[in-house]
Amino acid sequence: MSTELLASAPPSPWVAIGPLIALVPAVLCMIDVARHPDTRNLTPQAWLALCAFGNVLGLIAYLRFGRSGNR
Repeated sequence: MSTELLASAPPSPWVAIGPLIALVPAVLCMIDVARHPDTRNLTPQAWLALCAFGNVLGLIAYLRFGRSGNR
């Protein structure tokens, strides 16, 4: 019976909004790395990979440790 209730429930709008909430900050950080390739601690390619595959922790690490101070 519970399987029938789950199968007939309408899709939640969060199914589409959730990935966008995770994707937008990652894209913004990757654009920042591409526009300002002078980074600290790692190469720009490593920061791009970390932002792309590191989820929230990778983004926070780039913003805290990767961005150069001379902007």
